Amino acid sequence: MQMTLSGFILIPFFLLTVVYIMRKTRNKSFTIYQKITIYSFAFYCYAVLYLTFFPFQIQTGMYANQTPWLSRINFDPVLDLSALPNLLMLVPLSVYYYLLKKKSTFFRAVLLGFSISFGIEFVQFLTNYFLGGWRGADIADIVVNTMGAALGYLLVKIVFTNETSSFFQKFKLYS
Repeated sequence: MQMTLSGFILIPFFLLTVVYIMRKTRNKSFTIYQKITIYSFAFYCYAVLYLTFFPFQIQTGMYANQTPWLSRINFDPVLDLSALPNLLMLVPLSVYYYLLKKKSTFFRAVLLGFSISFGIEFVQFLTNYFLGGWRGADIADIVVNTMGAALGYLLVKIVFTNETSSFFQKFKLYS
């Protein structure tokens, strides 16, 4: 028997996030550009959750955990074409980090990317081990996601030092 819980979890989570943001920004004077940054960041977080954890499947009965969990872990961090989505997944995180934080550094952006990636893989490992989920932990994902976070920060620094900087500065929450 298989169940998917994505809609039951993600839709209320997204609605609560939007309500929370509306309450937090209600008395602040944000420009339309800054509001675009805030709401698009919430949508980005929602998308990352959806892509990394859902559909959330729980295996029960005679179909539970028929594939040994250890065989699902990829310990070979070889970069191939299948790693491209993982590289791109955390590029926006560094961009949002730069736009939302007053003081941002390359090291902190990479550390944030590593922490988020490690957290995702750890939760995937735990759900796979304890609930018989179908998402396996992958060490290569941590490496490639962290590279994506580094790439995102480097890209945003290039864009913000270019002649287009004045337009993109409007999206920053802090000057």
